[in-house]
Amino acid sequence: MRRDRLLLSSAFATALLSLLGAVGERLGMDRLLKSNTSTTRTHSLLRQGCMLYDLMPNMPAHRLAPLMQAFNEAVTQSDACASAVAMAK
Repeated sequence: MRRDRLLLSSAFATALLSLLGAVGERLGMDRLLKSNTSTTRTHSLLRQGCMLYDLMPNMPAHRLAPLMQAFNEAVTQSDACASAVAMAK
């Protein structure tokens, strides 16, 4: 049971960080995370989400507010998040 709960927690974290990365990419924040001018994705959505999460404590409000608003909308509109929350209850 403990292992299953840990795996479920890990799956939730991975999904939410990937969603955060996707939202950041949609807002154009991915260009701030890479050092080159490549037009293709250089970091996975999970990696982008981890990087954005690490940057949040020191992120200026004019960048953080749109990111959090878009992330909130993405979570509420996501069928996967809604079904995961329903299963957890």
